[in-house]
Order: sequence, then C-alpha cells, then structure tokens
Amino acid sequence: MRVASPASRDRTALRLQLADLGWATAAPFIALALRDPALLDPSDFSQDMPAPYRYAFLSISCSLLILWGFRLSDRMGQFFSLRDAVDVCAASACAVASSSVVLFTLTRLEGVPRSTPVIYGLVLSAGLIVIRAATRLHHKDIWRKELETDVADPSVALRRVILIGVDRFASVAIKLTDYQRPRTTQVVAALDARPSFVGRKVGGVSIVGLPQDIGAVLDEYAEHGVEIDEVWLADDKEALPAGSLEDVAAQCDARGRDCLGISEALNLAPRQARPQGPFETPPDRRFDAPDYFGAKRMIDLLVTSLLLVVALPTAMIVACAILIDVGAPIVFWQQRVGRDGERFYVYKFRTFRPPFDRLGRRVPKERRLSRIGRAIRSVRLDEIPQLYNVILGHMSLIGPRPLLPVDQPIDPRRRLSVRPGVTGWAQIKGGTLVSPEEKNALDVWYIRHACMRLDLAIALGTLAVAFTGEKLNRAAVDHATGWYRREFEGARGRVERQESSCLRSPARQKAPTLARGRPI
Repeated sequence: MRVASPASRDRTALRLQLADLGWATAAPFIALALRDPALLDPSDFSQDMPAPYRYAFLSISCSLLILWGFRLSDRMGQFFSLRDAVDVCAASACAVASSSVVLFTLTRLEGVPRSTPVIYGLVLSAGLIVIRAATRLHHKDIWRKELETDVADPSVALRRVILIGVDRFASVAIKLTDYQRPRTTQVVAALDARPSFVGRKVGGVSIVGLPQDIGAVLDEYAEHGVEIDEVWLADDKEALPAGSLEDVAAQCDARGRDCLGISEALNLAPRQARPQGPFETPPDRRFDAPDYFGAKRMIDLLVTSLLLVVALPTAMIVACAILIDVGAPIVFWQQRVGRDGERFYVYKFRTFRPPFDRLGRRVPKERRLSRIGRAIRSVRLDEIPQLYNVILGHMSLIGPRPLLPVDQPIDPRRRLSVRPGVTGWAQIKGGTLVSPEEKNALDVWYIRHACMRLDLAIALGTLAVAFTGEKLNRAAVDHATGWYRREFEGARGRVERQESSCLRSPARQKAPTLARGRPI
C-alpha cells in the first residue's frame, strides 16, 4: 500500500489539462454522432433543447467533475503507465454512470438511445488514453535523441555489467542505467536459464547464453578488450536453476568478478530488521483471546454494512463541511498497532488544519482546530471512515482503541490479542480523562469479560458520550485497575518471589562449591 503525502504537502488544485477539457467536451457529441447522426439535428432547437443535447451538456459537467476528482491532470503524461490507464478507465466509468443516473432520474433517458452511455464511455476513455500515450511517445522521442547525442565523459570509466536471470525487474534495471545522467553503468549482456530466450533481447540487451556459460562469456569479452566488472543476479530465484547459483559464483570468483543481486547493486536491499519492540509479540508468547471474539467478526461485518448505508448521507455532509473549513484532503490517516502487533492505517475525517503552512512554518496547535472540527469531534462523526477499517478486518466495532507505537503500555500483549475497536470500554468510562495505565487496565478488563451484553452496553454508552460529552467514571476505573493489579501484577510478584527464594535455597548455594571442589 502506498503511503499518502502529509496534509501540509498535499497540493490539491483546480487543474485540468486543455486536451482533457477539449476531449471531455467533444466526447458526448462524438458518441451521439456514432450512434445516430440524426440525434444532433440542430433544427430541433425550435421549441426546446433536445434530449440528446441535454445529455451531452450534463455528461460534460459530470466528466469535468470526475476528472478533477480523480486528479487525472496531476499525472504527468510523459510517465504514462498501465496503472494510469486503469485510473482513466475508472474515471470514465464514473462519469458515464453519474450522468446516466442523473438523467435517468429526471427524464428516464427519453430521447437518448440506451446504448449511447456505453459508446460515450468507450469514446471518453479511449481519447484520454490516446492523449496520454501521444504525450509519452513525444517525450520518448526527445529522450531517444538525448541518448543518441549523449557522449560519456572520457575521464569516467563505465562499470560494465552482465545480468543473469531475465524478469521485469531486470528489464527496469537496464532502463534505469540507460536513463542515468551522467551515465556510470552499462549492461552489456544477459544470460537466462530458458534456452528459448537465448538470442532474444530485453531492453535492447542481447541474451547471449545460459547461466552456466558465464565463465566463457566473461573470457570472450576480455579477448575483445571489454572488461566486465560485475555480474548481477535476478532477485527472483525462480528465474535461476536451483543448482546454478553456486556454479555461477564459483566461475565469477575464479575470474575475480563480483557477483551480487540487482537489489544489492542498486542499493535497494531491504533494511535490516529493527530490534523487536514491546508491541511486536512473538507467536510463542501471544495470549489467546476468549472464544467470543471469534464470533464477533461476523457480527461486525453485518452491523458495519448497515451502518455504512445509514451513515453515508451524514458522511457526505461532514466531508463537504471539512472540505470548506479545513481543506483537502478530507481524510486523516495514521499508522497504528493492531492485533498481534500488526501495523495498519486507521482513517478519520480531518478536523485539524495541517501542522505546517504552505511556506513550511509550524502552525500553533490552538489555531489548527476550528469550531466546525471541534463540533465534529465532540459527536464522534470523525470516526465514520473507520468503518472501512472494520470491513477490511483491521478493526472491530468494539474493542481496545488502537494506539500509536510510542503510546503502547509496557506489556501490550494482552490488549493486542484482539482487534482494536472504533469504541470501547475505556472510551465510555473516561476516554481522554484517564491515564494510559488506567486505560490499559480498562481495555484488558473488557477483553477478559467481553460478551454480547457488555458490547451492547458499550454501544449505548458511546451514544451517550456523543450527545453529553466525556465523563470520568471513577468507580469503574478503580475497579478495573484493582482487578488488573490482582490478576497480573500480583501474579508477577509471586513469580519473582519464587525465583528469589530458589536463588537463596541451600542447594543453589552449595552448587558452586561442589563445582569448584571436584568435577560433577
């Protein structure tokens, strides 16, 4: 999953390329003309605007809004890719659907053939893709001329490389070295274990043999005065035979050539694993959640599906209010820690303005929360996007609130044994008014005593908090913290006392003496 840009760096502007604007305007008329040229007969304007023209103008309005919403004009045409083509098709489908639904609701599409929206969608998507493909080809010609006129610096010796194993990443690595300025590396040949590939080309580089031929290929290049500096291996081990790696490494070592993976050569190897944090629970030390949490998943899916339908109008109103008050983007994201230490992105409606302004200056915290944002937070409407997290399985409707890694308690294994919740026992018994230790005790108490009746009480309590605000229930907090000390801290103390008594026992004290006196 790609990481979104920070809110203060997210540039959302009313940007539409002139070519997109022109094609979105012409596409509905072209579709109508392809369906039946008589639909565009101008003589029908004598009394009222004909239905085909109403459809065309409505389609133009919807398509411009959709193109801006999908931010297609933010994509640079010279880097047009298959992913961008998929987004173009999705935007075209949304434009066709929106215009068709609106017009069908108003006029039942009278006067417009039913096949026109399909033709319009094909025309719109095809034109937008052709525009971007033409832009890419134009820039490709410019880059090709730059490559032809590029002269390497004679003072810089090119690092020459042979690739072993042909896959998509190897093809991209060849292009990457070709586009480098100033150029320092050149892939001169490739080897692959599939005999049918020998004699063909990848990225303009010839596949000259099999992996076991690496020694002969290196020697032959040396006879022609071309010294090969390194041999790069494909990261996909399936592209290489199981027993060929040792043979390739031995032949390279015998000739003094470095043999390394493409990721390592390009410094793209994964970072070293960090020391295990307190929230990363090893499988052998996890706590088993009560059986009730296994059945909760089906309940979460059913209730969340209903809530999404009911909350959709409210979510749209909240989104519009945030767009006007705070600005885009309207959704706030943060990485939290979920069940078994799994990291995921939790989503909320943004109620705070960005922490930095357009000039990079920090904005004081008291100026970031507006009145509208404070009202949305007070009734918990900013939590609506978390229903999406529940559908994905990252969260539950009711459970311990997901915390940032830095906010985890000393021993978070118990609270991380279940899915975190949109609301929970700690939220209705104090929320932000309780300390982290008290919140952890409330969450662990809930995990141990979870049942349908308790979840219903939490759901009703959440509604009460949304309308009346947070209130500290000191009795519930004291009961949970006392129970937590008796259940866990007391047990830990007994274990420590047993270990201490074992260390002071006579047998443990005599053992070193016996070991020093004679061998055991």
